[in-house]
Amino acid sequence: MSQVLNGALFVQMVLQGHASLEQNMDRVNALNVFPVPDGDTGTNMNLSMTSGVNELKRYIDQPLYRIAEAVSTGLLMGARGNSGVILSQLFRGFAKGVAKKAEVDPKEFADAFQNGVTTAYSAVVKPVEGTILTVSKDAAQAAQNAAKDRNATIQSVMEAVLYEAERSLERTPDLLPVLRQAGVVDSGGQGLLYIYHGWLAAIKGESVSVGTAPAGGMTAKVLTPAAAHGDGESEYGYCTEFIIRLPLASEDEKATEVKVRDALIPLGDSLLVVAADDIVKVHIHALKPGRVLDQAQEFGELTRIKIDNMTEQHHDLKLMDAGTVAEATDDLQADLPTSAQKKPYAIVTVTVGEGLTEVFRSLGAEGIIEGGQTMNPSTEDIVNSVKALHAEHVFILPNNSNIIMAAEQAKTVLGDAVTVIPTKTIPQGIAAAISFDAGLDLEGNVENMRVGISRVKSGQITQAVRDSNFQDLEIKEGDFMGMQEGKVVTLGKELDLTAISLLEKMIEDESEVVTIFFGEGVTSEQAAQLLADAQNQFDHCEFELHYGGQPLYSYIFSVE
Repeated sequence: MSQVLNGALFVQMVLQGHASLEQNMDRVNALNVFPVPDGDTGTNMNLSMTSGVNELKRYIDQPLYRIAEAVSTGLLMGARGNSGVILSQLFRGFAKGVAKKAEVDPKEFADAFQNGVTTAYSAVVKPVEGTILTVSKDAAQAAQNAAKDRNATIQSVMEAVLYEAERSLERTPDLLPVLRQAGVVDSGGQGLLYIYHGWLAAIKGESVSVGTAPAGGMTAKVLTPAAAHGDGESEYGYCTEFIIRLPLASEDEKATEVKVRDALIPLGDSLLVVAADDIVKVHIHALKPGRVLDQAQEFGELTRIKIDNMTEQHHDLKLMDAGTVAEATDDLQADLPTSAQKKPYAIVTVTVGEGLTEVFRSLGAEGIIEGGQTMNPSTEDIVNSVKALHAEHVFILPNNSNIIMAAEQAKTVLGDAVTVIPTKTIPQGIAAAISFDAGLDLEGNVENMRVGISRVKSGQITQAVRDSNFQDLEIKEGDFMGMQEGKVVTLGKELDLTAISLLEKMIEDESEVVTIFFGEGVTSEQAAQLLADAQNQFDHCEFELHYGGQPLYSYIFSVE
């Protein structure tokens, strides 16, 4: 049995872990407690892992630490949903645990698991036990214990990890009443268990699948202003990407990112800098890519240089070395457009539905990420949308509790030029957008938007996609569910009656304005009838009716 873990073995572990998760994705999805159509845990974890594997393929012959960094970076940018973000942090910490090492022994292997747990817990504001966090923590402790055996091997440590992860997963219903009530284990923990199954199979030289190629996944569609679509001249002529290999590994990755970012900010726009140990990945749109590369060379050796001419006025410049790029750009400077002044603020919001998109646009949101409950955007989707806006400061409105962590992770990539307003619903997002005032400073806007959120109640009507015992309610597939702030508060067999029942629970004597957004499955006649019924019953309120066009949710209610 192997006494060390090296790069070649870790590649197989990651591939087999992904294959195991992919094969069992539907089983993980089936464990979701909430009976609504949503961004299922298995799907989110699998899409996140796919991004990690795709990045790994570029470093497949590298030492262990470089492969771990690549997987971590891919997961960081591809993370979707809370489960995907936590998974990315587990890999992030694992990568830090094997930093600078071409191979590790059983003790170092166990320490890397523990480092992953520490990183993941620190990334979650309010860690909840009985979730993937608990499973990873218990498994890492088992790894520590197993590594103390003087005859320990990489396989024996991994066997201990898997064994304890299985036991910990079985205990999750004892820690989370909602799991016990539904009679299931935690879905995120189950997903992690499948990954660990793949890791052990790889260590033992076994296979969990015939093929190892990752399946294609959903990608959230990013809608940005016309100038960023490529259907007109781009403000900056060249999309420039490269990697800086630092002479020495960075002791403080954030400090390294800040130094590189500060040096390159004056040279272009849409700047993205991600540091990992002795590697810094850079993306920038620049008029003079030669200058960017010259400046970047001050930090270290440049590799994987890729430059694309976004204006399509000249031939593509791809995979060129710094000298060639500098020479080529000298001939092109006269024809390129000049830089425009950045706008002080911009808003990026996540939503779905033609009507809701238009509402947010009318409120000044320029960056629209198409996504939501069933299609959680990745960290990279959010980063790209922010970078396309050419603003000094960008507010992100996630509008879904399962997207907030990905938005926060995007902020760690982008830095202090981004503020995440933790909107959990569409009405909260609209309230925040309404509260924005371009004439206020940053602190004033943050306060205004948070106050706006606190003044609105959110409600939704959808249909159950599975039988469930949830929140002491016996829910049957096809039942209409009225939800207030994410909690099921009423059930019914008829849409209109369930909608009125939900409004009865949301509207109080002091309520003044009720806004109804009807979804793609509701006719305008049905919506008009609901509006008339609601106006008759709640005559002290002012009602507004709008076409939202959102899928899955027949109605979204906002009560102020």
